[in-house]
Amino acid sequence: KTKQEAQETRMSLLDAAEQLFQQRGVSRCSLQDIALSAGVTRGAIYWHFKDKAELFDAMMDRATMPLEEGM
Repeated sequence: KTKQEAQETRMSLLDAAEQLFQQRGVSRCSLQDIALSAGVTRGAIYWHFKDKAELFDAMMDRATMPLEEGM
């Protein structure tokens, strides 16, 4: 994959995680659920993130980044 494709996959995973976490709650979502929603394999998640906690942290960082840049 190109760097651009890898970045798009990462963003798709973060989008899918955000949507599923809001719908079901973090504890009720598996990495497999997120992978299916994003249209990738579970292995793709582990390429980008160590575990669900790291994925959650990245999602939260993405959500707060625009706020911090505006300060």
